[in-house]
Amino acid sequence: MCPVCRARFRGSSECSRCGADLKTIMSLQARAWRLREAARQAISNGDPAKAGVLASTAEVLHHTPAGKRIIALSSWLADHPADSPS
Repeated sequence: MCPVCRARFRGSSECSRCGADLKTIMSLQARAWRLREAARQAISNGDPAKAGVLASTAEVLHHTPAGKRIIALSSWLADHPADSPS
C-alpha cells in the first residue's frame, strides 16, 4: 500500500495514483517475506528460537498477521518441546 495516498500496489515501483516511488517500501516488504519464509523453514527444521528471531525481524520491517502467528507459534514451540514429557 502506498504510504502517501494509501493506494494498493499494482505491480509497479511507482504509485499509480500519486506517483510516489515505492521501490524502498517494496524492497522492505520483500525482505520481510523472505524472513518469514526462513522462519517457517526454521520451524520445520525444529528450531523455534531461530524462527522467533527471524519472524520478529520481519515484523519490524513489515507488520503482518502471518508474522504475528509465526512469532506466537515459535514461542509456543520453544516452551513445549516435543521430546519432553507432559
